[in-house]
Amino acid sequence: MPTPILRVEQKHEKAFDVQLEKDSFTIGRSSANDLTFNNLSLSRHHARIIKKDDKYYVEDAGSRNGTFLNGIRVRQPSPLKNEDVIQMGEVTLRYLLPFAERVEVRDTAPALGMEATFMIDTDELNIKRYTEEAISGITPASAPENLWPALNQAAAALITHYPIDKLVEVIMDIVFQAVPAERGALIMLDKNLPDQLNLKVVRNSHANQNLQISRTIIEEVMRNQKAVLTLDAQTDDRFGSAHSIQMQGIRSIICVPLWNEKDVIGLIYIDNLIAKRTFTQSDLRLIALIANMAAVKIENALLLEEQLEKRRMEEQLAVASQIQRRLLPQNNPQIENYEIYGINHSCYEIGGDYYDFIRMENGRLAVVIADVSGKGIGAALLMAAFQASLRTLVHAEASPASLMLNLNRVMLENSPPNKYITVFYGELDPKERTFEYVNAGHNPAIFLRKDTSEFLSACGPVVGIVASATYESKKIQFEPGDLLFLYTDGITECQNPQEEEFGEEGMLNFLQKNQRSYGVEDLSQLLESQLREFTKGAPPLDDSTLIFLRHV
Repeated sequence: MPTPILRVEQKHEKAFDVQLEKDSFTIGRSSANDLTFNNLSLSRHHARIIKKDDKYYVEDAGSRNGTFLNGIRVRQPSPLKNEDVIQMGEVTLRYLLPFAERVEVRDTAPALGMEATFMIDTDELNIKRYTEEAISGITPASAPENLWPALNQAAAALITHYPIDKLVEVIMDIVFQAVPAERGALIMLDKNLPDQLNLKVVRNSHANQNLQISRTIIEEVMRNQKAVLTLDAQTDDRFGSAHSIQMQGIRSIICVPLWNEKDVIGLIYIDNLIAKRTFTQSDLRLIALIANMAAVKIENALLLEEQLEKRRMEEQLAVASQIQRRLLPQNNPQIENYEIYGINHSCYEIGGDYYDFIRMENGRLAVVIADVSGKGIGAALLMAAFQASLRTLVHAEASPASLMLNLNRVMLENSPPNKYITVFYGELDPKERTFEYVNAGHNPAIFLRKDTSEFLSACGPVVGIVASATYESKKIQFEPGDLLFLYTDGITECQNPQEEEFGEEGMLNFLQKNQRSYGVEDLSQLLESQLREFTKGAPPLDDSTLIFLRHV
């Protein structure tokens, strides 16, 4: 049995669908539920949807405000049927049967005849052209003047802006008001899956009989962009071999494209099962013109929703960016006889690079730079989790190696298996002029003395991947003039137009040439200028972060 759907609708939020894949599906405020809402109008355990003998029922779970099915309070398990509305406080759930249970597309034989079938090409379905011809007196012979009241009524109804889920319902209301029909459906193409049809609305006065649509008709409308009318589908040679039509005994069908003057984005289908009211060619033209207006309106509504969603995401990203910036140091630490400077640039609004300075009770300064695998929101969330774990553990561990061991354990438990973090962590003892560090799979730091330089390579694996990982602490001694440079790969992997990387050697050459002539902040600005010149101003491909630590 195909899986039914719950369409979740909340005020000021975009609707979304949830599949009922369990025999007992729980709903409420508690995170233990299958569907959780952070809404005080719901109880912690509010309601359940249960499956018995291939039928679904809704029951209240002793909620404070009650569960309502189509406006009636649920006192005992109540059976669900297609398009039932379940109300729980401020949350609305619509129970929807899957496409296959409401509308079935059936294969048909390819034989085509024209005796009882009428078709209109899309170039005759343009409401603008139809209006211009009517104004100029060039009215098509098949389009009597009495179409105008219905077209004007449809245009008036479509002026108002509706969310897309409401809009498609309004469109079907307009269709059924314009042409009396017993059954109908509005179907749209999936933007992401061009061959996938998504049922948006179905109307069926014969509840005991599923709506079945001939694939031959769908292909004629969608592929050939034609509006189709068959006056008697039982005898029409074109569709006479269509098993779905023969079985239903359909007397009359109209199927028109949702054509937005560029593409066909779906279709509207209506039919009558009895001969009391047979569709006419005027009905076909009227529904086709309404569908043209509707398709343009749908396209505009989808574009507006995309713009609103983009704006909402931009606002949320702006807030997330502000929060993330607050997780990074707001000032560079001031320590006698040392220059310390750090800076971060994200290639997106938020990123996965992290650096920090943490003053410790023993007088040391913890210095960390890290790079989360990936970019964007996921990397930023993992970075925030890493920062919280680091700041919790840093004061309790005896050495950088033991700290990294525990960080690895924590991140293994709390991050996806395919995500990891490269980390360079060290503790500066200003009095002893020592820097004890561990490099967990991070880019090798560069330590420059008066006449020599050294790459501080990894002494343990990245964090969050290897459960059996071990780490080794190492130590360097600062002398006046020595410089330690920490960085992420967004700096060394910058590329010029020939796709050559700046590289670790390029970084080392820059430092050897300039480090004694500039303070650390000026050195950072000079490096940024050199990288812009190297990349010819191309936008960065990755987040970039650096730290300078110099003994003066």
